[in-house]
Amino acid sequence: MLTQEIKEAIDGHIKYFGSKEEALLLSLHSIQEHLGHIPEEALEELSEILDIPLHHIKGVVAFYEMFDTGEKAKHRIYVCNSIVCYLLKSHKVFNAVKELLGIEPGQVTRDGMFKLVEVQCLGACSEAPVFMIDNDTYKYESKEKLHEILAKYS
Repeated sequence: MLTQEIKEAIDGHIKYFGSKEEALLLSLHSIQEHLGHIPEEALEELSEILDIPLHHIKGVVAFYEMFDTGEKAKHRIYVCNSIVCYLLKSHKVFNAVKELLGIEPGQVTRDGMFKLVEVQCLGACSEAPVFMIDNDTYKYESKEKLHEILAKYS
């Protein structure tokens, strides 16, 4: 299941942090980046590689909303809906994505290009409302600007 490229990335994380436990989050990101989501088989292999109990890894994946074990998409759009973004109209981001791509949170576009994910905080409250596409963070300005940004990923 895990390709040699993914295993090398995991090994690099272990070397960087000097600890298998500390390499867990970046290893999960690497798996998702390469496979488009995190399948059960990948979690099992990661458990063996990092020598971390599978139930612990599943708990981490369940806790962090950015990890996706479901239907895969080439890109993920994370929209912050924490109190700050909510008060500053994060619903406008959801509405724009729905209008432009025809998807609701948790859904994938028909072409498999995008998945919309609602998250609680992206750590950019000073720019609220914000969203991320993969690892890139953006301040929501308008539906037109969002359309331009989405075009870069298509």
